[in-house]
Amino acid sequence: MGMEIQGLAIPAHAGQTGATVSSRELRRRSRARHPHFQVARARGFDASSTLAAMDIEGIDVAVIYGTRGRQVLCHDDLKPDYAAALARAYNNWAADYCKTDPMRLKFAAQVAMHDVKSAVEEARRSVTELGAVAIVGTPNPVNGQHLHDEACEPLWDLLEELDVPIGFHPTGNTALKDDAGRRYVGHANFHPIAHAIRNPVELMGAIASMTTGGIMERHPKLRAAFLEGTAGWLYWWLWRLDDQWEKFGPGCERSLSMLPSEYFRRQCYIALDVDEEPAVDVVNKLGAEYFVVSSDYPHSDGAFPEAIEQFLGLPFGDEQRRKILWDNCARLYSIETPAAPLTRTAPQQVTAAE
Repeated sequence: MGMEIQGLAIPAHAGQTGATVSSRELRRRSRARHPHFQVARARGFDASSTLAAMDIEGIDVAVIYGTRGRQVLCHDDLKPDYAAALARAYNNWAADYCKTDPMRLKFAAQVAMHDVKSAVEEARRSVTELGAVAIVGTPNPVNGQHLHDEACEPLWDLLEELDVPIGFHPTGNTALKDDAGRRYVGHANFHPIAHAIRNPVELMGAIASMTTGGIMERHPKLRAAFLEGTAGWLYWWLWRLDDQWEKFGPGCERSLSMLPSEYFRRQCYIALDVDEEPAVDVVNKLGAEYFVVSSDYPHSDGAFPEAIEQFLGLPFGDEQRRKILWDNCARLYSIETPAAPLTRTAPQQVTAAE
């Protein structure tokens, strides 16, 4: 299913359908047969059904990153004031969504980078008035403007001031002019190829911009997370950035006082998938304090209702699990850790008719 915004067609390529998935794809997955997922889908994945899904999984707090808004707000052809209005509308909706249970539901606000001044204003409003715990960052440039461009400096200044992170999440949209998966549009195997390449490659670029690009040199209190692109490649990528900086960095106009990997260790987090066995070695090499986890509910590559169960099946120690499942997320989003474990009741039940 595609969309049209301001006369701009935003297609769903090769069966790609945004926040939910096709019925045919659902039937291939065991979670689609779970009674709650069917109810939640019928309810449009409203807040009550999301809370019930969290109960089933054993998740206490979720930070929500919307899908379609990211895909729309990266389009070059949107008028800046229209893009800003779309961001405001999404953030108002997200704040209302989380009011159902603000202790458990949090959201990351979206901003439109077509006009950085408007993006800064919306980021401030979303955090100070709506309660957003992060700002969504997209790796893709907008109108040729990249993350490391000086025009973006006011946003980094604000995020340091407000003490909220930027969470980079690729868009999943090959309708964008600059997207790592775009070259495969039209190929019979487009979806698996583009999906495999896009998120890790886009996040690699974002890490390069934030570290080697000098942003974190100038903004030492800025926190950044790199989400839904897996993490098994991180150790190699940080090595590669360090290696290339040591070989070619001296003499560059924009100097760094540390290696790129040291900025990452000081200021960054990355999400691993719940079943990402290759990430275990990376966690062991770098230390667990840089990793968070994503359930990706209710997307097609999520693992509901077994996301947490699958994560617990990875060969991590108890301290590593605690850091990845709670401590790191709480530190990233400034979420208060309860003095005692939360008492969990039976999973909340919802019906399609409510």
